[in-house]
Amino acid sequence: MRNLLFQSSRRCWRGLALLLVGALFWTTVPESADAQRVRPRRPAAAAVRGKAKAKAASRKLRPAAGRLRANRRSAVRSGRMVRRERGAVRGRRGRRASLVAAPLVPHVAKATVVSDSAPVLRDSIVSLARQQLGTAYILGAEKPGSAFDCSGLVRYVMSWINVRLPRTANEQARTGIDVGRQLDRMKPGDLLTFGKGRRITHIGVYVGDGKYVHASRPGVGVIESVLNPNARRFRGAVRVVADASDTTAVAMP
Repeated sequence: MRNLLFQSSRRCWRGLALLLVGALFWTTVPESADAQRVRPRRPAAAAVRGKAKAKAASRKLRPAAGRLRANRRSAVRSGRMVRRERGAVRGRRGRRASLVAAPLVPHVAKATVVSDSAPVLRDSIVSLARQQLGTAYILGAEKPGSAFDCSGLVRYVMSWINVRLPRTANEQARTGIDVGRQLDRMKPGDLLTFGKGRRITHIGVYVGDGKYVHASRPGVGVIESVLNPNARRFRGAVRVVADASDTTAVAMP
């Protein structure tokens, strides 16, 4: 009897132990499965804060970047303006130097005639200029026997000795040798120039004895006048017909 009771109790304890083991197993397996399941990673709080700070910094830098681009554009524009101004200044300096050092304009330098028969040519210029006395003055006209303006008269007279001059007085004043303002250095046939500032606005033909022929103004026409070398508007004489005795520089062909 005792053996039977002992065996039965032993079996009971084994069954209870198995039940306990099974219960423990069923309660631990879901927790381990949940532990092994891959869960999505959440961004760390520090990373989130770092991104937020970066965005805020970029927002702050946008106005500065815009100002920087604007400054660059303005600098480029100012640089272009400076280069243009420098080029204009150089151009003005070059023109000024050409007027002072070389009174002859290259594209009309061939207008200067150097000849042994210069006295004869000068007499022809004076004679033809005096033949136009009394002709009416009309701005822009160059018709003999009808009307002239100052540069039209000079151009017509010089064309008779095969010298082609520009149309305006300002251009004609730079087609020959600069003689200056001294009356004793002038020769018949020289061109006398008058102007305001640096621009030549009037021109005539010197005929000797301190006189010159020119197309004066509307209502007056072509007349012969006495030259006043000290007049404020007088800019000097230009020699288009030269000879070997002239000591001033002549234009290069």
